[in-house]
Amino acid sequence: MSSKLCFTGCQLICSEIVTADVTLSCDSSLVITGTVYRPNGIPLPNAAVEVRVLDASDPSQFIRIGVTFSLSDGTYGFTLPKIKGRQYQLLAYSPL
Repeated sequence: MSSKLCFTGCQLICSEIVTADVTLSCDSSLVITGTVYRPNGIPLPNAAVEVRVLDASDPSQFIRIGVTFSLSDGTYGFTLPKIKGRQYQLLAYSPL
């Protein structure tokens, strides 16, 4: 069963950081897809989406797993291993 989380541009701009707690299925990996939008709601191509694993004892410490880029329609996707007790963080950066 797939689930979907949507965050509005207003939530992201006003809060700067949006956190969501989710319960995952028993699969060994996690597929994350999304769309990066400009503040005016238009999809943003070539945006960088950085993926980090946070240290549970000190969330300011992290390991950078990698970066993916949004396509011409603003969409991106990647697969992560699901490790119990790990927290992932996604950061989106607009292109130059």
